[in-house]
Amino acid sequence: MSSVYAARAKKWETNSFVAEWFSNAVAYCQTKEGKKAFEAWLVEQYGKEIAKQKLLDCQKPPLKRSASGNLRLFNAAAWDLGQLELFTYISGSWSHARSAGISHEAMEEYHLFTAGSDICVPPRTKPAPKRRRGETSAEWLARRHDALLAGCKVPDIDWRIARALAISEFDKARDTFEIWHSDTMMFLNAMLARAPTTLINPEIKVGTPEERIYRLDYAFRACLHGVTLSYMTWGHAVDVFEELDRRGLASTSAIERAYRQDSALMWRLVACLCRISYLEGHLWERFTEIMSWCEYYRPFFKRYRTPRGESRVEINHGYLKQCGNSVTTLDTVIIKSIETDGPNTSPAFFDNVLKCLDRSPNEATKFSNEAYQELGDIATANEFKAQMFDSAFGQRLIEFAESKDKQCLEDPRFLPNVTFIDPSKLHWLPRNSNDWSHARTIGRSLGITWLETTNRMSMADFFIRCIPWPSSNAEREKLVFVFDGAWLLIDTALWELSGALDRSGDKGTVARKFGLFDPADPERPTVMKVILGQVGAHLAERSRLRLPANSVPPPHSEKPGPAALIAKSTVASSGHAYVSSTEHLRAKEKVKTKGTALPLVSVDVDATGEEEAEEILPEVLPTDFKIGKKILKVDFAFVFVFHRILQAPDVSEAEDDQGPRMGQIRWGDFERAMKRIGFGIAQTAGSSVRFDPPAKAARPITFHRPHPELTLTPIMLRWIGARLQRCYGWTSATFSRAAADEE
Repeated sequence: MSSVYAARAKKWETNSFVAEWFSNAVAYCQTKEGKKAFEAWLVEQYGKEIAKQKLLDCQKPPLKRSASGNLRLFNAAAWDLGQLELFTYISGSWSHARSAGISHEAMEEYHLFTAGSDICVPPRTKPAPKRRRGETSAEWLARRHDALLAGCKVPDIDWRIARALAISEFDKARDTFEIWHSDTMMFLNAMLARAPTTLINPEIKVGTPEERIYRLDYAFRACLHGVTLSYMTWGHAVDVFEELDRRGLASTSAIERAYRQDSALMWRLVACLCRISYLEGHLWERFTEIMSWCEYYRPFFKRYRTPRGESRVEINHGYLKQCGNSVTTLDTVIIKSIETDGPNTSPAFFDNVLKCLDRSPNEATKFSNEAYQELGDIATANEFKAQMFDSAFGQRLIEFAESKDKQCLEDPRFLPNVTFIDPSKLHWLPRNSNDWSHARTIGRSLGITWLETTNRMSMADFFIRCIPWPSSNAEREKLVFVFDGAWLLIDTALWELSGALDRSGDKGTVARKFGLFDPADPERPTVMKVILGQVGAHLAERSRLRLPANSVPPPHSEKPGPAALIAKSTVASSGHAYVSSTEHLRAKEKVKTKGTALPLVSVDVDATGEEEAEEILPEVLPTDFKIGKKILKVDFAFVFVFHRILQAPDVSEAEDDQGPRMGQIRWGDFERAMKRIGFGIAQTAGSSVRFDPPAKAARPITFHRPHPELTLTPIMLRWIGARLQRCYGWTSATFSRAAADEE
C-alpha cells in the first residue's frame, strides 16, 4: 500500500506520511465509531450551534479549486479521497471503506480532530530529530514539527532546555510581582497597556470615566491572576527539577525507573504536565483577547461579554467577505486559530506564523507590542509542554499514569502531590474528554478556584486617584502612600483568602505556592522602601566623595544577588577576558535560512548527523567585569549599555518616562552586550527572548523584545535593570573601567 500513498503524496505535493495520515483520517471518520467521536469533538470545540453548521459543511460534495499551501493540500486530498475506495491501516489491521465524498471543510476538520486526538497516525519509522547547538526555540519548534510530519519518531525530552525554560519563567513571574509592588510607574504602565484590550460587561457605558476605571481594574485582576498562576506553575516545575537533582536523577531512564517505584514522584511529574496545560489554555485566552484588539485585526472580529460575564470573540464574516483576496495567509492562520473555541496552541500554529512572517516580515506590524509579547509567552509554554508532554518521555509517563488512574484516589500519595489546596475547598469541575487523568481535572479545578480568589480583588480607589496622573511632585509623593496602602490591602486580603484554602496544619502553603507577600513581613516590597534606599545610597555616595584623598574608602556594600541564584566567584575578570577564555565553549551563531513550505506541505527530513558534544561551562559567573582601555576604544557602547541600564534612577525623576536622559539604546545593542559577556540567546515565536548565562550555577533570564520599534524606552530600561540586579546582583559598578589596561 505504500506505493498508493507515495502516488497521492506526489499529486498532493506533500510526503507519504501525511498522505497516509489523511487517508486514515477520512476512513476512520466515516466509520460508525469515528462519526460518533468526530461529532462529539465538534460540539466540544465549537459548541452545538457552530458544530451543527460544521457537520452540514462536511457533507458538501468535493470541489476542485485553485489554491496554494495548506488549502491546496486539503482541496486535493478531499477531491481524491472523495472518489476512491480506501484501504487503510488502523489499530494494527487493514480496513476497507468507500468514501461517500467529502468537502474541503471536512478534510480540514478531520485532520484537526485526528491530530488533536493523536489517532490514525501511521507508524513512525524515521529517527527522531535532535536539537542543534545554537538553534532558537522558534527554529527548533518549526523543524521539529516538519520532522514529525515527515514520519520521524517523537524526540525525547531535553532536560537542560526544560529546566532553563522553567527557571527563567519562574524568575520572571517572581520579579514581575515584586516590581509591581515597588515601582508605581512600571505597575501603572502594565495596567494601561492591558486595559484597552479587555472586554467590558454590557451595562458599562462606553466613553465614561467609569469605563476607564472598570477597564483598569479588570486589567489588574487579569494581570494579578496571570502572574500568580505563572508563579505557581513554573515554581512547581522548578521544584520538581530540584527534587530530581537532590536524588541524583539526571537521565531519562533513571527518572523513569524512579517514578515507576515511587508514586509520589510520578504524580508530581504528572501534576507538572497538568499545570502547564492549564497555564497554556489561560495564556491562549489572554492572547485571543489581546490579538483581536490589534488595530489591524480588530475589524475581523466581534468582541463582547454575555450578560453572564462570559467573553466572546467571534469572526466578523461580513468584513471578512469584503476583504476578499486581500486576506493573507497569516490573516487566515490568526483568524482560524481565534475562531476555535479553546486553545489552539499546536506546533502547527507557531510554525504557520513563523513561516508567514519569514516570507513577509512586514506583516509583523499587524501585531501590537502586547500581542507579540503574549505570542512569546505562549510559545515558551508550548515549548515546555512539548518537552514534557509531547516527548517520548512524556508519552510514556502519561501512559503509565493512565494505567494507575482508576486506583489513584486510593493512593494516599495522589492528592497531596497533585493539589496543595485542601481538596474539600476546591471548586471541583466535571471531568471532560481531554482529562486523561484525574490529576488534570484537579489541575483545572485548582486553577478555577484561584481565579475566583483573584477576581475578588480591586484597586479601583488607586486608579481613581492616579488618573489623570498628578502634575506636581507633592501630589505624586502623596500617591506613593496611596499606592503602598492599596497593595497592603490587596496583600492582606490575598493572604487571608489563601489561608482559608490551606490544608489543616499547612498554614501559608497556598500563599507561598502562588508567590504572595505576607502583609506582616517587614521585607515586603513597597515603593517607600525603594525611595528610602535610593536616598540612603545617594547620601553614602556624597559622603564617600568628601573623604580626604589619603583616607580608606568604606567597603563596597552593594546588594548581592540571592545566594541560591548565583555562586560568588573570587576572581574578577574583564568582560573581554572572560568571553575570550570561554569562546571555544560557546555556540557559533547560526545563520537563519528562509523556509517556504507550509507546515503540512512538508518534505522528508534528514534527522541524522545533528548531535554535537555537550557544552562545557565554568561553574559561576564572575562578580566583576573590568573593562580595559582597549575595549573602551573598540566598543564603548558595550560599557554604555550596562551603565545606562543599571544606573540607579534619580529620585526626583523616578516617575518621569518622557524620554531617555542619557541617550537611546536599541534592543540589538543590548543583545550584543549580553553576547559580549558570553550569554547565549534563545528566541521564541513572539517577542520573548531567553538569555542563557555562560555558567552552570547562574540562572537564565527572559525579557520581551520591544515591538515593532526596537528601541528600549526608559520604562523598559528600568525593568531590565531591576531584573538584572535581582537575578545576578549587577549594578553599574559591576561593569567598571580597569585601573590599568590589563589586556
